[in-house]
Amino acid sequence: MSRARSDAMFERIGAHAKVMGALLKRLYRNWRGPERYRPGAHYMRGPGPKWHDKQARGSFDCDPPQRPS
Repeated sequence: MSRARSDAMFERIGAHAKVMGALLKRLYRNWRGPERYRPGAHYMRGPGPKWHDKQARGSFDCDPPQRPS
């Protein structure tokens, strides 16, 4: 194999390696899926102050349901 031919072959291999490296990195990022679930970030600690204020006043947006007699 001539020197020029082997140099051209190694250049092509190097170019393919760069492209494949970038492709594999992107695939790996997408393969892992969404970020890890952190329950602390999504944890609801109970009703908030607005809910407590509304319940303490006993206010209703409409009449409460009536039981049939």
